[in-house]
Amino acid sequence: MRSLPAALVAALFAFPVCAAAAGTTAEREEGASAGLPAVEVRSHRNLHDPRPGPLSSATRTATDVRDVPQTVQAVDAAQVKAYGGRGLAAALVGVPGISNVSDTRFDAFRLRGFSNAGDTLLDGMRDDAQYVRSLGNIERIEILKGPAAVLYGRGSGGGVINRISKQPTREAYGQASATWGSRGQQGAALDWNRPLGEQWALRINAGREHEPHFREEVRGTRQHVAPALKWESGRDSWLLQADYDEFDRIPDRGLPARVTALSHNGTASGYALPQASDRTFFGAAGRDFIRDTSLSLRSTLTRAIAPDWSLRQMVSVFDLNSDFDNTFVSQPFVSAGRDLRRVQRSRFQQNLQQRNVQANLEVLGNLATGAMRHQLLAGAEYGWQKREPRLWMGSARPVSLTEPDQHDNEGSRPEPWQMNYHKVKTAGFYAQDQIDMGARIKGLVGLRWDHFEVDSRNQLQKLRTERSTHALSPRIGAVWEALPDHHVYASWSKNYAPVGGDVIGITPGAKGNVNDLRPQFSRQLEAGVKSDWFQRRISTTLAWFELELYNRLVRDPVQPEQFTQTGLERNRGIEFSVAGELARDWFLRGGWTQQNSRVVQAEAQLAGKRPSGVSARNGSLFISYAPPLGWFGETGVVYEGARFADRENLLELPAYARWDALLGYRLARAEYTLAATNLANRRYHASATGVSQIVPGAPRALVLTAAYKF
Repeated sequence: MRSLPAALVAALFAFPVCAAAAGTTAEREEGASAGLPAVEVRSHRNLHDPRPGPLSSATRTATDVRDVPQTVQAVDAAQVKAYGGRGLAAALVGVPGISNVSDTRFDAFRLRGFSNAGDTLLDGMRDDAQYVRSLGNIERIEILKGPAAVLYGRGSGGGVINRISKQPTREAYGQASATWGSRGQQGAALDWNRPLGEQWALRINAGREHEPHFREEVRGTRQHVAPALKWESGRDSWLLQADYDEFDRIPDRGLPARVTALSHNGTASGYALPQASDRTFFGAAGRDFIRDTSLSLRSTLTRAIAPDWSLRQMVSVFDLNSDFDNTFVSQPFVSAGRDLRRVQRSRFQQNLQQRNVQANLEVLGNLATGAMRHQLLAGAEYGWQKREPRLWMGSARPVSLTEPDQHDNEGSRPEPWQMNYHKVKTAGFYAQDQIDMGARIKGLVGLRWDHFEVDSRNQLQKLRTERSTHALSPRIGAVWEALPDHHVYASWSKNYAPVGGDVIGITPGAKGNVNDLRPQFSRQLEAGVKSDWFQRRISTTLAWFELELYNRLVRDPVQPEQFTQTGLERNRGIEFSVAGELARDWFLRGGWTQQNSRVVQAEAQLAGKRPSGVSARNGSLFISYAPPLGWFGETGVVYEGARFADRENLLELPAYARWDALLGYRLARAEYTLAATNLANRRYHASATGVSQIVPGAPRALVLTAAYKF
C-alpha cells in the first residue's frame, strides 16, 4: 500500500506499547480480584426475538434503544441471507423510510427522503466509496434516522446506515453452510471461532458464491475472507479486523422507459413504463464487466484509565479498486430523426481507486453531579481520503427499444474523458453527555466542530479547485418515562454537507463550480413514543418527524453556470415499528412509514416535485414460528409505494407488494432452510436511477441452505 499519513503510522506503532501496558495492569487487577466469586448474567429474551439489544450507532456507546430520543432500527443479517440476500440493498428492503436507488456499480439509498451516499459506515467508521457492499462478515445493520453529524461528521442528514461486523468471542464454535438456489445459484461459507489461551480469541469468516440472474447475460461471483483477532484482559481490549471482498459481475443498468412525447426543442416531455421484457439486456454481451476489490483494516483499542473512565482509539484503513467496461442506454430515444423506436447507448471504461484513512481517539466515563448521573463521551477525529476516478468514453450503436441486439458491440474506441484526482482532509472534535436526571427522565446533548478541506485536480485540462469549510453540528433530546414501559421523547439535530463531501471531490472547470458556496445544512425535529406491551414481550415505536435540507443549491435562471443557496427541501412523516414475541415461539417484526417529501424552493421545473426514488409510504410485516428445535417458518409482505424515476416527476413507477416465506427444520447441530422471495411471482420495478435505467424486480426465486455447527 502507498505511504499513509504520519498520524496513522504513529498510532499503529503505539498499539503494542499500549497493549503491553494494559496487560501489566490486567495482571495486577486479576491478582487483586482472584478471591472474588464468579457471577454469570443471562438474558431472559428468547434467542429468536427480533428486537435488538443495546445498539451503539446512535450514541457510540451501548445504549438501550428506549433511551435514545431518535428512531433507531436494526436488521439481522442472518435473516437476510436466509432469503438469499447477499448485499446491503437486499437487507434494507422493507425498512420504513428507506428507498433503494442503487446503481449496478454501487449502493445508494434515500433515507427519510434524502441521499445516503456519504452516510454509510462500517463498525462506526466512514465507508462512503462507490461499490456494492457484501453481507458476508456482517452481524447486523443499524440504522439511525435523521442527522448524525455530532458523532460521524458530514452527511446529507437522512441518517446513517452502520454495518456491524462479526467479532471473536470466548466460545469455541464453527459453522459451515452451503447454498443452492434458482437459476443455478450456489455457494459455501465458513464461520470459525476459537479462543487462543486465556485472553485471545480468533474468528475467521470466508465464503464464495456464484450468483446467476433472471436477466439475460447477467451473472456474478462474490468471495470474501475476514479474519479478526481480539485480546481482552479485565477492562481492557484490543480488536484487530480485516475484510477482503471481491465482486466480479456483468453490469446491468435495467430497462429504458418509452418516450411518449417530445418538446419543441427535441427533449422528452412524457414517458411510459418499459416495453421490453424484464429479461432483456441492453449492454454489450461478452464485453461488459465490473470488478470491485475492497480491503478494510480496522483496529479498536480500549484502555481503562480509572474505575469509571476509559480511552478508546480506533483506526480504519479502507482501500477500493473498481474497474469496469460498461455499455448502457444513455437516452431512451435517438435524437437524429427523433426516432422513438430505438435508444441511444454510451460506453464507458473506468479505473477507480479510493482510499480512506480515519483515526479516532475518545474518552468515555461516568460522572455524578448531585442527583444527576452523566455518561460522557469526548472525541477527536482525523480523516484523510483519496479518490482517483479515471474514465474513458466511447460511443455504441443505437439498438431497438424492445428487442436490442446484445451482440452489436460496434462503436468508437473509448478516449480519455475524465482523469481527476480528489483529496479530502477532515478534523473533528465532539462531545456528548447522556444524562440520567432521575424521575424517569433522561437527556442527550452533543456538539461537534468540523473542518473539511477538498483539493480536486483535472489532470486532462490541468485545472485545480480547492475549498475548505468549518461547521458546528448540535444535538439535543430528552426521554421521559411518562408511564411504566412507555417512553415519550423529543429531539432536535442538525447536519452539514460541504461542497465536494458527498461523493468526494469537485470537478474543476465544470459549470457551477465558480461559486464560493457554503455547506448545505439539514435539521430534524422528531417526537414520539417508545412502548413495551404485554409484560415487555412486544415493543413499538411511534414517531413524527420533520426533516429539512436548507441552503439547497439552485441554478440561476439567467446565468445557468451560477448557483445560489436559496433552496429548501422538506420531508414530514409518521413512522411506526413493532417487534417482539406474540406467544411462545411466535414472533412479529415490521414497520410502516407515511411521508410527504417535497422540493419546496428550487428551479421552476423542480419546485413542488417529489424527489426521485422516494415513495410516500413503505414498510413490511413478518410473522415467524421459531422453536429451539424442529420445524420453523416465517412469512411476510414487503410493500413499496409509487416512486418517480426522474426529478421532473414525468414517470412514476407503480407501487408493489412482495410476498416472501421460508420453511426449515432445526436439529442440535444441523439446520435446513428453504426460502422463497416473491412467492406470488408478481411483476414489479425494484428501483431506478433515471428514465433510461429502470431495474425490474426478480421473479419468484427459491433458496435452499444447509448449515452444520461444529
